[in-house]
Amino acid sequence: MSSVTAAMEQAGARSARPRWRLSRFTTIALLALFALGIAKGAVAYARRSPIREAHVAGTNAILIHVLLAVAVAALVIVVQLRRARRPGDPGPSPWAAPFSARAVARLARTFRFAGGFSFLNLGRALIAVLLVLVAAYAPARMGAQVIGGLDPNNTVNAWGGPTYIGAMLAHYLDAAIGFYAACFLLSRVLLPAADDRVSARPTAAAR
Repeated sequence: MSSVTAAMEQAGARSARPRWRLSRFTTIALLALFALGIAKGAVAYARRSPIREAHVAGTNAILIHVLLAVAVAALVIVVQLRRARRPGDPGPSPWAAPFSARAVARLARTFRFAGGFSFLNLGRALIAVLLVLVAAYAPARMGAQVIGGLDPNNTVNAWGGPTYIGAMLAHYLDAAIGFYAACFLLSRVLLPAADDRVSARPTAAAR
């Protein structure tokens, strides 16, 4: 009987968990940063030099980015396989987590010192600011490549160059790695969500 009760409690806890919700703030902010990057790239393209730069051998780092792409693909496969093997609900996707309303709520709790003011929480907030700046740079850099990369001088010695597509792929790969690395570190730094703190408290029956 106790096992049936425990199973019912676990099912109730799963149904009580807040569903994944997309954060409008995050979506608008990232799109705005991407658009800002496009504008910046357009300005740089408009001011491009008519003199073509010569290609310098070894500046494109193509082999490094091929190895990075293979490593990233392997990491994605491993994460997806581990999630698929979890019994029951595997939880929200780690790739979608940075865009969730829960992530914004955790960020807000950290910045307003919801856990109380202390040197530890002050350190959390300062580190979070730096990581947010890294994450915010990624969509801006991706946007800048859209039009700015049309300048041959922008890609001839760029990572992944000398072609537009090669430079685009290399810079987008770097931006994605930097974005998710910053978000992963943020998930370890930010204060937990309010409902996580409530669910972590022992129930009366368990005491």
